Order: sequence, then structure tokens, then C-alpha cells
Amino acid sequence: MKEAVKLPPHLAWIEHLKKSPCNPVIRPQGAGPAADAIFNPAAIVHDGRVGLLCRAINFTRQPRDSRNWSVSTLVWAWSDDGFHFELDEKPAFDPGPDSPYQGGFEDPRLVKIGDEYVLTFTGVHNFDRTPGLIAFSRDLKHWEWGGEVLPGRAIAITRERIGGYYYGYWGNSCIFLARSRDLRSWETLKEPALRPRPGRFDALLCESAAPPLLTDDGILLFYNGDRGRKQAQNYARGIIPCYVHDILWTCYSTGWALFDRHDPSRLLARCEEPVLTPERLYEIFGISFYTVFAQGYVEFKGRRFLYYGCADMRIGVATAEM
Repeated sequence: MKEAVKLPPHLAWIEHLKKSPCNPVIRPQGAGPAADAIFNPAAIVHDGRVGLLCRAINFTRQPRDSRNWSVSTLVWAWSDDGFHFELDEKPAFDPGPDSPYQGGFEDPRLVKIGDEYVLTFTGVHNFDRTPGLIAFSRDLKHWEWGGEVLPGRAIAITRERIGGYYYGYWGNSCIFLARSRDLRSWETLKEPALRPRPGRFDALLCESAAPPLLTDDGILLFYNGDRGRKQAQNYARGIIPCYVHDILWTCYSTGWALFDRHDPSRLLARCEEPVLTPERLYEIFGISFYTVFAQGYVEFKGRRFLYYGCADMRIGVATAEM
């Protein structure tokens, strides 16, 4: 059965997401962990504030393994309004000298389940080995380390059990499914839940964005897609005709998919076009050209906030009224 391309009425707010005029809401700053780049944040509301757990890079810190081009840490940024943030001075997650993850930690996703915060993120052994990690906390300060739970990255888990299981959408080629009864031990399902589509914004790969939203209409998953080299260059010519990088390999945008509320593997609907694309200069130029990469979603003070990385260097947000 071919999936639908139209959103149910209760989810039509997705089509009204608008990039904030405050963007980028966080930029590289200071001489600390985010001196050169800060991007791809997890998002949570805690104690009446929005917290973003962000991937940060300071290039003065050289990787010990030559296969890694940088060392990423995870650092908190906090806001009273969702737009203006104050960055912590020290990372919350930082690989020590004896850590197996000498490339650091990347691309966190965060949910609250009951009284527990559940963090999924990527540990970088080297460029070719990036397993999915998990950690647990009651206060966002003290963490129980859950270790490696899946062989791949980008784990976005449901906030509730479905048929006795929590489900995780993961992977960065196709999006696969895994399930767990206790969040500690996971089993993978063989068939992809979402595949790339030739000729579309997700032609090369699909990767889950923010943790999925469980609604009456289904499981809403924001995901990031890459067009691939040829389409990326064609897209770039349409945005800035006089300036196209010959070395441009990727172009990331954010779309959505809707799965059955009772069967997380059953795709009901999927966007034809992305809801967020790289079109502003702060999304086009950076470490990764032409990149919009969503990861954090919260509802706060009557608004929906979708936070995203901009060119692997800054953080932007798109909002819609509740």
C-alpha cells in the first residue's frame, strides 16, 4: 500500500513551522568547548527552562586517533524563553584520556520517561565506528552509564511503551527499528522502517531527528535526509547561482514520516518535500555546507520549538503556535 503524503488535521502545525528571526540562536563562542562549533542539540524542558544539550567542538583539542578529524563534547545551554541561551562553561560529557571514544560524543537525543531522563547519543571510536550509546538521569546532572546498546547512531526512542516495548528509530542510511522492554537491553528488527527515495531530498540517506511524538493520529517522526552529491550541487545552484562548491557532497534537509500508533514499523504517511531546508547563509556556510539537521523538539510557553544544527556550526530553531 502506498503511503499518504498529507498530514492529518491535528498535525497540520508542521506545515506552519517558521524559522525564528533570532537565528542562529547559539553560535560558537569564547575559548571553551564551543569555541569553533556548536550544533545538533537534544532539547528538554526542565525546571521551567529549555535545556539544549549540544554537540560542541574546540579545534585546539587535537584527536589522538588520526582517523578522527575532531573531538566533540556535549555541553548544556539554558534559556528562559527558548530563544536566548546561556552556555555552560564545562561539558557535561567529555571523553577522558582513557575513553574508547577518542572522537568524542555526537548528536544527542533526550526524552523524559516517568521520573527518568533518557539520553541516546553517539560514541566515536573513529570515523568508521560510531555505536549508539544510552545514559539515564534523574536530575540531568548525575548520569548512569548504559553503554553501547546498538551498533549504529541516531537513536530516537518513544516516550511510552507500545505493546509492552519501547521502540527506537535508528541508523543513518535507512532508518531501522529496535525495541526494548527496559531501555537497557535492545533487539533490532531486520527490515528498515524508512528507506531513501531516489530523486528526493532523502535520496542518499535517512536519519531520525528528534525523538518521535506519539499522537492519536500515529507516531510522528521528524527525520533528516541527504540529497546526494549531484542533487546537492543542483540545489546549491538554485540558492546561490554564482557560488557552488565543486566539492559539495551533501545537502541535508528535515522532513517527517507518520507511523501506525500500534505498529511502529507500519508507515502511514510521508512528506514529499522537506519542512526545513538550508537557505540562509548561516545554514549554508560552515563545517558542513548546506546542512539543516534537526534533533531537538519541545513544547514551551504555548509554542512548539524544533531545534536544528546549521552547517554543523550553529544552532537555529523553527517554531509554530500550539
